[in-house]
Amino acid sequence: MDSVLRAQWFRLTLPEQMVNIGNEVKRAVRFDDNTEKKTFFLDKAIAYTELTMQDPKNRKVLTELEISLDVLMDYRGVHEIDCSKEDIRKYYMNYALLV
Repeated sequence: MDSVLRAQWFRLTLPEQMVNIGNEVKRAVRFDDNTEKKTFFLDKAIAYTELTMQDPKNRKVLTELEISLDVLMDYRGVHEIDCSKEDIRKYYMNYALLV
């Protein structure tokens, strides 16, 4: 990530960051049957999650962010975690209620 994006991202509140991640997840779910597009949007969601984990103000929720990252990576790949695409989408959409 470039330094400008990083600085802009860090200015967002945690709920705003999560809503942005959720928007990418929503797009990935929409293109679930198109592997190329699904992967593109999940990669963005994963990159944003990793950036959110680097944000110093979020260190108290690092464990939850690590779990959400694991779920996204699993959804992108092998699907070993018992979490449906609808569960994942709902998780992120709940943050929209906070903004």
